[in-house]
Amino acid sequence: SIELDPRSNTYYNRGIAKDDLKDHYGAIADYTKAIELDPDDAGAYNNRSISKELIGDLKGACDDAKKAVNLGSTTSTKWVANECN
Repeated sequence: SIELDPRSNTYYNRGIAKDDLKDHYGAIADYTKAIELDPDDAGAYNNRSISKELIGDLKGACDDAKKAVNLGSTTSTKWVANECN
């Protein structure tokens, strides 16, 4: 699917699949590509934040969570308030 029609949501969905398989580094790469294709994709920032947290990159996780919140996501709001001070 990505070879035929490389779109933001295709990379986003593959990132979710990789996260489910515990391939967090692969998921981060896919979320990053989704963000390159659509810089306003709050969901990709939110999910990349979660993946970064899971690999221990808390600064990166906070940066992405804050960006997701700034783009309108409410998913990360509580986490940002509690963890990203």
